[in-house]
Amino acid sequence: MSKSEASALIPGRHLFARIFGTLILLFPAAALVVPRGGNTVMFLTVALGATILLMDRKRGEISSLLKTSPHVRVLVVTLFLPFFAILAVEILHGKIVANTLDSPVRFLLATVVFFSLRRLVNVVPKWVDLTFAAGAICAAIMALYSTADLLVARAESSFLNPIHFGDMALLLGVLSLVSIHWLSHDRPWIVAFKILGAAAGCYASWASQSRGGWIALPCLLVVWFFWHKHPISTGRRAAIAVIAVVLLASTFASSVVRERFEAIRTDITGLSAGQPDSSTGIRLELWKAAGKLIEAKPLLGLGAHGYRDAMPAMAATGVLTPMAADYGKGEVHNQILAYAVDYGIVFGLLSILGVYAGPAYFFIRSAKIRHSPTGHRAALMGLMTAVAFAIFGLTVETFNLKVTVAFYSTMVGLFAAFAYPVGTPVDTTDDKTPTAR
Repeated sequence: MSKSEASALIPGRHLFARIFGTLILLFPAAALVVPRGGNTVMFLTVALGATILLMDRKRGEISSLLKTSPHVRVLVVTLFLPFFAILAVEILHGKIVANTLDSPVRFLLATVVFFSLRRLVNVVPKWVDLTFAAGAICAAIMALYSTADLLVARAESSFLNPIHFGDMALLLGVLSLVSIHWLSHDRPWIVAFKILGAAAGCYASWASQSRGGWIALPCLLVVWFFWHKHPISTGRRAAIAVIAVVLLASTFASSVVRERFEAIRTDITGLSAGQPDSSTGIRLELWKAAGKLIEAKPLLGLGAHGYRDAMPAMAATGVLTPMAADYGKGEVHNQILAYAVDYGIVFGLLSILGVYAGPAYFFIRSAKIRHSPTGHRAALMGLMTAVAFAIFGLTVETFNLKVTVAFYSTMVGLFAAFAYPVGTPVDTTDDKTPTAR
C-alpha cells in the first residue's frame, strides 16, 4: 500500500489529522498542570480514534495486521493483559473492585490510538513534535510557581506529587531534545525552542528533587547514544556525548542533588542501626514486607488492595513500624511488587513486566522493519519512554494514578503509530517468502 493510498483511506483525513495533532500537542502539558486534563485529552483522543476506525471499516484489516506482524501482536497482547489479568484474579478471589480496573483499561485504550493514528501519520501537522517542549516548559512554570509562590519544598502540581511530576517532566525534557529534526528539518528557532524544553524539563525535575528521574537520566542517554537501528554519524554521536556530559555534570554537580543522594547513605546507616523510619528505610521495609506476602500467596496474590489491607496486621505483629505501615496503605513504592503482591506471580508479575517489555520489543522490531528516519526516531523515543517508566517504577508506583498511566499509554500509542504506520512492510521474520501488505 502506497502512502497516497494510505492517506486516501479516510474521508476528511486532513481535518482529522489537525484535530489529532492539536490533542497530541496539548496532552503532555494538560497531563502535568491541569487537573483531570490528561485523562480528558486522552479520552478525546481515543474517541477520535474510534471514530476514524468506524468511518473506515475495511473488513479484516486489523486482524490481518495482527496475523502478519508478530511484534504488533506482542504490543496489543501486553497492553490488554493488565486489565484482563486483574479482572481474572479478582473473579477468582470473588471480589471485583472497580477502581482497580480503571487504570489498566487505559493500557487497552492505547491500542485505539495506535490503530487509528497510524492511518494519519503522513498528514499529521509537523508542529506536533513541539508537544514535548511545550509540556516541559509548562512543567517548569508550574515548578517555579509551586516553589516560589506556594513555598513548597519540592516542586509539584495540585494533583501530582513531586515524584511523578519530576519524573514525567524529565522524560519530556529528554524527548524534546531527541525530537529535534524528527518530523521535518527544524528551523533554528524551533531547535532553540526544543533545547529550551529540554532545559525546562531538567529544571522541573531538579526542583521536584525526585531521585528516580535522576537515576533514569543516564540510562536514557545511554539508550540514545547506543541506538544503532539507524546509522548515526560520528559527529552526531559526539554531539550526543557532549549533551550527555553537560546534562549529567549540571545535574549531579547541584548541591540539591548531592544532598538527596547523600540522604540515601544516611538512611541506610540509620536502618542498620535500627532506625527504619526514613525515606529509604521505609521503602526497603515495605519491599521486604511485599516479599513475605508474595511468598505466602505466590500464585494469585492477595487480591484487590491486598497489600494495603495487610498493613494493620503487619504493624500489629511488628513486621513493619506504624509509620512504614501507614505509608504502605498508600503504596508499595515499587510497581512490579505492587502487581505481584495483589495479583500473584502468574497474572500480576507477567502483566506488569509485559507493559514495559512488550512496547520495548515492538519499538526495537519496528526500527528494523521500517527504514525511515521518522519511524526510527519514533521507535527510539518509544523505547526511551518504556525504559524510563520501568526505572521510575522501581521506587514508586507509576500506574496507581490514572493520569500517569494515561500519560504512558498515550505516549506508547503515539510513538507506535509513527514507528509502524499504514503502508509499512509486514514483519517477515518468521516467513520464508516476504509479502507486501
